Amino acid sequence: MSDSMREMGQRYIAALWDTAHSLDADSAAAAERLGGLVESIAESVAQLEGLRLHLLNEARLTAADAVIDAVKQSVRTTPGQAAGALKLSFDLGDRFPLIGAALQEGRISVAQADAIVTVLRKLPTRLTRGEVRRCEESILDQADTLGPGELRTLTTFLLELVDPDQAEADEAKRLAREERSAHRARYLSLAPDHHGSTRISGQLPVADAALLEAQLDALMPSAESYKKYGETPSKGARRADALVLLTQTAASTGTLPAHGGDRPTVHITLDYDTLTTGLGEVGLLGGSEVTGLSAGAARRLACDANLIPIVLGGESQPLDVGRDHRLVTTPIRTALEERDGGCIFPGCTAPHAVCEAHHILPWWAGGITALSNLTLLCPFHHQLVEPDPQQSEESQWTVHLDEVTGLPWVTPPRHIDPARRPRQHTRIKLRQLRATGPGAPPCPEPAEEPESSKSPARDAPPRDSIDPDSAGSRVEELIRRSTAIWGDPDG
Repeated sequence: MSDSMREMGQRYIAALWDTAHSLDADSAAAAERLGGLVESIAESVAQLEGLRLHLLNEARLTAADAVIDAVKQSVRTTPGQAAGALKLSFDLGDRFPLIGAALQEGRISVAQADAIVTVLRKLPTRLTRGEVRRCEESILDQADTLGPGELRTLTTFLLELVDPDQAEADEAKRLAREERSAHRARYLSLAPDHHGSTRISGQLPVADAALLEAQLDALMPSAESYKKYGETPSKGARRADALVLLTQTAASTGTLPAHGGDRPTVHITLDYDTLTTGLGEVGLLGGSEVTGLSAGAARRLACDANLIPIVLGGESQPLDVGRDHRLVTTPIRTALEERDGGCIFPGCTAPHAVCEAHHILPWWAGGITALSNLTLLCPFHHQLVEPDPQQSEESQWTVHLDEVTGLPWVTPPRHIDPARRPRQHTRIKLRQLRATGPGAPPCPEPAEEPESSKSPARDAPPRDSIDPDSAGSRVEELIRRSTAIWGDPDG
């Protein structure tokens, strides 16, 4: 039986190789056939992984200890990988059959399945099988467009909806644990290389690093300032020069100025509950690659930096300067960074700090300098999507903002995608899913509370239902509350 299965598998592999060798590189359809073959193999690999995990679970159920031991002792994987595969096989077989079935059908990869299950393991045991099934369905609905990392984030959000109290407690423990670990792990090393330089390396907690980064960014010389010396320094070289300027300023004045002598400015984002209670997680603007700060860390940060609460869309935020200015103003730039979070080109991981503001309709073509006509792009992708009047629109990458959500989409040229299907960065997709929920509520609604037990906050209208005409006063009220909670940074 084993020999016949191996022979069938070898025939399939040989057929794939024959197909690959038969591709005509000069054929116009070669790229399409090549892409189809790659996708077919990826689907087959997922199906084989699903079958392997199913067999491992069967081995456990039938007490085939020799099979389990052979997996643990296999030289094809590390002990950690073997243990992870066994644990995943048990979970897919016992707790999350829909995820297992999707893997066996090739709809998701083993990496996606592992990312989903890693978080779903934390579901409370009080949930019924039907409720767990709805959780699985909600996540699988997004598996076609989100990778493992994004699915892990989305599943975490789903867990927050299902069991908010436990999720909040776990998050508080995680932040406290990471803060203690980061504090213990801090270090700074200066080691001469004996060739005229000193190598600097180190590690800081997120809040401390944010202060240092704000200082260095404020003092970083512009690239243009080096032209008279005939240099074209990298950003790393410019940041090194900023560090030297920082130490020189501290030595000569005893102060650490930034932006004309002011203290560094750190932008943070926080949800409404955190704003009004001071409890919860705080995020650094554009810090998608950085874990959030705790409320305590944000308070300590506020002692040494100007704290700017970011509230978009209020009338007190000048997010439109029309054609009076070509360059983006600071408030517009802040709003742009908060909305896009970094380069909006799909797949790009460039953070907002290195991105440039791109006019969707060029300023030279009559475009205005407003949030509704701007996106963030890294220098490479900015050059890629910048309109060329000498070429047709269909032969170029284009950017547009969704009329309903106001969020950016990127459309490829026809030679990349003949159908020119718009694409959106997964970072932005996750923000939308977090705002609207990953699908139908995974659990039944809680029982109606008596009128006498309802708090005023629960009876208040949703934030989205507030009259737009009061947006300006709402922004001022939020800032007033944040000042009361976090303390006046200028005090």
